[in-house]
Amino acid sequence: MLNFEFILPTKIIFGAGEIKKLGKEIKKIGSKPLIVTGRKAMRQTGILDKVIGILKEVNVKPVVFEKIEPNPRAKTVDEGGKLARDEGCDLVVGLGGGSAMDAAKGIAAVAVSKRPVWDHVYSGEGETYIPVRKALPLVCVPTVAATGSEADSGGIITNSETNEKAGIFSNALFPALSVVDPELTFTCPEDYTIDGGIDIISHVLESYFTGTSTAYLQDRLSESIVKTVIHYLPLAIKNPRDIEARSHLSWSSTLALSGLINIGRGGGFPLHALEHAVSGHYDISHGCGLALLMPALMKYTSVARPEKFMEMGMNIFDLRFEDESVEQAAAKSIDAMKEFLDSVKRLLRFSDLGIGDEKFEIMADDIIKIYGHGKNYLDNPRPIDKTGILEIFKNTL
Repeated sequence: MLNFEFILPTKIIFGAGEIKKLGKEIKKIGSKPLIVTGRKAMRQTGILDKVIGILKEVNVKPVVFEKIEPNPRAKTVDEGGKLARDEGCDLVVGLGGGSAMDAAKGIAAVAVSKRPVWDHVYSGEGETYIPVRKALPLVCVPTVAATGSEADSGGIITNSETNEKAGIFSNALFPALSVVDPELTFTCPEDYTIDGGIDIISHVLESYFTGTSTAYLQDRLSESIVKTVIHYLPLAIKNPRDIEARSHLSWSSTLALSGLINIGRGGGFPLHALEHAVSGHYDISHGCGLALLMPALMKYTSVARPEKFMEMGMNIFDLRFEDESVEQAAAKSIDAMKEFLDSVKRLLRFSDLGIGDEKFEIMADDIIKIYGHGKNYLDNPRPIDKTGILEIFKNTL
């Protein structure tokens, strides 16, 4: 049965050159924005100056907070929240990739609550957790096709003191407005472009494999997004200014985690849970970590649901099976995904990233604590307990 609630209050302005509308749209929301962005890229590429110029054209003078690091730190978010309060900002603009937009959500929350952002992050049973009830209005301007933070109500924050990486979620954190201009992704480096494509794929395949309800339409939508990324990602790598490729990747990113694709299926997000522990401890790119763990998790899960992996092979990779058993078909389908990852230089092992097994036990404990939700396993067709996590990690060495 398909029973669900779907909320997407965000106004989305999409298309090449649409960034020009940002100033007039922001004036409908507030008068003194805090622009939250990374430490270098937006300044170096000229995008930050362009956005500031667009705002000044309508007599809006923003405050700029350009301190966000990859895998944004809780302390940095708290600093941004204090700046927003001290400067009397009445809205927050997340400009950049997922880190900037996620940090902007945290800043919008703590600017109002006056509490450390980690108080609003669910980090396990028994830990301090205060739901976000109110936040400053939020505007998102993505410059990478990846996380889809421009169309959802959550963000991922890293606690550098504990190496934990977990989420802040609230309907109060839906952006009021997102301007998705694919031209802003022209300057996105190749590695970030690739990792962003992997992130998009992961967002729609998680509940595709773990979902507990029959959701024919959502499954077909998921397959379409994956096929779109597989088709257009190599084109964007070849020509970073290919506006058609960039547009399709940007729209896929926005749709993938908007709620529209995954609603009704249920299931968990085990790949993200596993990756958050790895990047929390080793500060690697999120998309890179997802690519790293995807094949081993697929192999682990296919034991319990081989027919779904066979379906992926037929509908995404156009494979045809005649004499193969469903288990053999599932294995070939996973091989097809590995071939794609290899084609975009993301068929990885821990050793490729200089990571050994010294923190496997610690990371496994973190995963169960934060993402087990009071159970000793992650939700998955084949439940993933600590032993299962270690098996996946060891199969990725």
